[in-house]
Amino acid sequence: MSDQRRPMIAPGVRLETDKVTREPVLLYPEGILQLNETAHAIVERCDGLTSVASIIAALAAEYEISEDELARDVNECLDDLQQRNLIAFAS
Repeated sequence: MSDQRRPMIAPGVRLETDKVTREPVLLYPEGILQLNETAHAIVERCDGLTSVASIIAALAAEYEISEDELARDVNECLDDLQQRNLIAFAS
């Protein structure tokens, strides 16, 4: 997979804050997915303009961790969200 892919939140999906729990969630027609801190940090950068490589670099700097350590987790998160049709990749 290319780190130049540019993820974006899929049409019909919204990143929101749950009114009850105050936790970040993805709302979609079939339901709701609560996000942990890491997934939220990734998803909020999925604007269709920012590449996976740039997301990894930004998170590595923010959390003071190596890009190599972070790359697998970011790609796994994005792959999972893509399989659930919650994110897509810009062409």
